[in-house]
Amino acid sequence: MKRTYMFFGMTFLFSIFLLTANAWGAPYISFYSTHTGQSDIYIIDTNGKNLRNLTNHPAGDYCTTWAPDGRSFAFMSERDGNGEIYIKKFNVAQARRLTNHPELDYGPAWSPDGNWIAFGSKRTGGGHIYKIDINGKNLQKLTDQGDNLSPAWSPDGQSIAFGSIGHGRFGIFVMDADGKHHRQIINLLPGGGLPYSPAWSPDGKQIACTVSFPNLAANVVIDDHHDHDGSGIYIMDTDGQNARRISPLGTLSYNPAWSPDGKWIAYDAFDAGIANPWGNPDAVRHIFIVSVTGDEPRQITHHPGQNACPAWVPESPFSVSPTVDTQTTLWGWLKQDEHIR
Repeated sequence: MKRTYMFFGMTFLFSIFLLTANAWGAPYISFYSTHTGQSDIYIIDTNGKNLRNLTNHPAGDYCTTWAPDGRSFAFMSERDGNGEIYIKKFNVAQARRLTNHPELDYGPAWSPDGNWIAFGSKRTGGGHIYKIDINGKNLQKLTDQGDNLSPAWSPDGQSIAFGSIGHGRFGIFVMDADGKHHRQIINLLPGGGLPYSPAWSPDGKQIACTVSFPNLAANVVIDDHHDHDGSGIYIMDTDGQNARRISPLGTLSYNPAWSPDGKWIAYDAFDAGIANPWGNPDAVRHIFIVSVTGDEPRQITHHPGQNACPAWVPESPFSVSPTVDTQTTLWGWLKQDEHIR
């Protein structure tokens, strides 16, 4: 009888292991949060559960981008006194600094082939787009006009989209991955809406972006028109046509990110009714997801503070495929079970 109990006990533990592995296989989103008083990188599942701190560092950590294999992520951090780009393996405590410059580096984006990280930098005055290989070598400056931010790789890795918000150039642009053949895909939307922060759809046929209107775009004056629909998330074709809003009117929404299956957009938004959140240290910001059809968004963070810059986590870190360690563990269980029987 005792052996029978032990046999069923081991079977039960094995079942729990599989259930746990499958639970971690659910879609996850990374973001930065200040809810503990410092800014760290977190992940959370799309049900708003299983929150986990990935950086836990006293300096400010912001805005992740994931390697295609899901084993590492890059982010901006102030841990060396100014904004630099760092790379961290998923389950390794130590982060590795990728850039090293006294001026601000920000907004990293990992290339689909895993070899490059594009980012914005103030190192030559205005904001420009650069790329660097993942070993910190082969730095290349890709833009020389405008005030540019938020680089986004096309799914095939052949192009980079980015936003430009000043110095005579506004809207979303696309260039080849080597910085050649710049072309504007959209300037201003009707009502003076300024598009920026582009994100390619997984099939490469659409771009999501933030659109801010003149009275809400920070320190950017385009014309005298004032639209009170708020900064919102829009989707458009890659030629800038058929733009439509998918976040609710009247909300201040930013930083869209496509789900890997192309059906959802994650973004962050301030709580409704805040007239000037950028000047309000108590303003609360949360992560939402919304279908690309523009249905009612679902809020997935609920703790106070700033929760922003979502990025979908590749499934690889939570894969149910057994690793060498789990194979060894499971083999030991099976051998023990065989001995018990």
